[in-house]
Amino acid sequence: MSEGEGMVLEYPRTKRENIVDEIHGRKIEDPYRWLENSESREVMNWIDEQNNLSQTALNSYRGKESITKDLHEMFRYDNIQDYSFKVVNTPRGIRFFYLFRKTDQAQPTLCYQDGESGERIVLFDPNKESEEALVAIDWYNVSHDGSLVAFGVSEGGTEQSVLHVMNVEKGELLDEPIPKTKWCELVWMDNIGFYYSRYPLPNTVSSEDENYHHHVYYHKLRDDYHDDVKIFGEGRAKTEHPVLFINADSTLLAVCSARFISNDIHIAAIDPKKPGSLKFEPLIESDSVSSIPDFDGDLLYVDTQLEAPNGKIIRYNLSEFKRDGKIPKPTTIIKEGEGVIFSQMTMPFVVFQDNIAVIEDKNASSSLKVYDTDSGELVDEVDFGTHVTLVQIASAPGLDMFYYSRGSFFYPTTYYRYEQGKTYLIHKPNLPLNPDDYKSELVWFESKDGTKVSMFILSKKGVKISEKTPIFLTGYGGFGISLTPTYLPARSIWAKYGGVIAIPHLRGGGEYGLKWHQAGNRENKQNVFDDFIAAAEWLIENRIGSRNTLSIVGRSNGGLLVGAALVQRPDLYKAVICGVPLLDMIRYTNFQVARTWSTEYGDPDVKEEFEWLYSYSPYHHVREDVTYPATLLDTALGDTRVDPMHAFKMAAKLQNNSRQSIKEVPILLHVQMQAGHGVGLSIEKIVENNVRGLVFMAHHTGLVIE
Repeated sequence: MSEGEGMVLEYPRTKRENIVDEIHGRKIEDPYRWLENSESREVMNWIDEQNNLSQTALNSYRGKESITKDLHEMFRYDNIQDYSFKVVNTPRGIRFFYLFRKTDQAQPTLCYQDGESGERIVLFDPNKESEEALVAIDWYNVSHDGSLVAFGVSEGGTEQSVLHVMNVEKGELLDEPIPKTKWCELVWMDNIGFYYSRYPLPNTVSSEDENYHHHVYYHKLRDDYHDDVKIFGEGRAKTEHPVLFINADSTLLAVCSARFISNDIHIAAIDPKKPGSLKFEPLIESDSVSSIPDFDGDLLYVDTQLEAPNGKIIRYNLSEFKRDGKIPKPTTIIKEGEGVIFSQMTMPFVVFQDNIAVIEDKNASSSLKVYDTDSGELVDEVDFGTHVTLVQIASAPGLDMFYYSRGSFFYPTTYYRYEQGKTYLIHKPNLPLNPDDYKSELVWFESKDGTKVSMFILSKKGVKISEKTPIFLTGYGGFGISLTPTYLPARSIWAKYGGVIAIPHLRGGGEYGLKWHQAGNRENKQNVFDDFIAAAEWLIENRIGSRNTLSIVGRSNGGLLVGAALVQRPDLYKAVICGVPLLDMIRYTNFQVARTWSTEYGDPDVKEEFEWLYSYSPYHHVREDVTYPATLLDTALGDTRVDPMHAFKMAAKLQNNSRQSIKEVPILLHVQMQAGHGVGLSIEKIVENNVRGLVFMAHHTGLVIE
């Protein structure tokens, strides 16, 4: 008897309720609203039944053991976590801080080392805090002299951070922990106190506002955090997220009020005798573009999209501002060019000595350019070849060098030093994967409205690609986030067994600047789905897979993408994986932090914007007379970003409408019970999640795992 033969599978019974809302003149049915209450015993029982079903079905698929082994090999290597590398110029020399995970560790640890050859010292090891590896470090920041570090810790993937302070030399915790520091922004004023952001303390606001009003406070070490002075945020939009920047001598503070599609920058001079009493002045205010500031002494450099959709860098001299409070006119240092020098993921520039190093992206690949800060002339350009991502760039005041990290599709992030026009390797991961065995190419296709869209195609060299080739098509298309070459083990393993990975650069992303982002958000969101569907059609037309071998995958906003693609063109795909998705776009703002995203998607309380959202909301477009492909909805009970109700309601509707054999074309829901949106997971859990998706796709598209 073959694997799974004779197995009887049935969908759990899911009741329908007669709930109909009238919204802006439309009658909207919502029969599964009861699934929004994940704390009820009825819903928890339903989740257990769904997990039993999905686990039984997935366990019957071949290849699980081989993929698990491969993933452990590809994930387990000594690894500095992306975006965690910081450089401090201390009185005794350069000190590095980073999150580091050893090969055999479940969670990254907070570490420091003095100099490139110094011993790595572990400051905080979350692996010792939980036998199940549920505790994780969410964020951290270091004092100017590298002697103190503040960091946030949460449990179960919730990102509900608690702030801790540690003396670096002694390795001792100081001060009382501060709660409600999810997504905390923190800068040290000196070694006595710091500015930080947090959400309202318990019982200080209504339950509806607990996930909003993210404000900035000043905290003096050893003072009661309940008495911390609020210095910024009062009276501003409750959905804003503050990002903090301070200069090296702690005399200037900048607050960037982020709203996803735009932000404002305010600055204040700091009186060291009154650090909690600041007068902020607006530097840049915009409801349509974003700007990213950073200090070099009294000079404030700003990477801005203001009158420059691809980004430009301007500079303010704030030495006079500290005395008279008047904002000076800026000077343009680097003009807008063909490449994109703006990023939603990382600081795209760093000033060192008399130069500024800038990450520039063209066609979703990075280059590194060095300019003179006075003349703006190009001094040097580091050539990485094609299909490379510059992940991070870092330096510190007084240094004549900087550090950067870069990666690619088939090799993880590697770290270098740049000094006097030369680069030096400082950390290279070691893993059993030869990038020369694989290839990537950039192709272009035409979307529904004639727009040209680029796409990466990844495969193993020597593989003959045809209409029988299993395809892994993935995308994102939102929030101005760029899908640049990044090492993800699941892709490498898919290619290892002969599959092809396709990654289109959809409108809504940031690959081609602000205009590309704006062409795929708000009233233009349908363009994103059209681009993705056109990518699938292009692959099929060019005999790169077929409808019988094509799987689509997306998470978060990418989950919305594949959810929309599923209901708009169910005939195109053999398998769908929809992870931690938004799917009910009429009620999405009622849950977690989602009202924050109304600038990107639209507000259902506004009639015009409701019509945008309703036109594509996946949950509302599931039909009884349509045959849908095999679908795996994957969510997490502790997700504090995208509420799991989206996946619950979509699974219920698809299952109750399904007219196909559950064995041949299943609609499965998997709910992770002690996890969140995907951050803070142990390596074991990350591997499990990847195995689940790969096995599901391989089974339904015909990828042979040996």
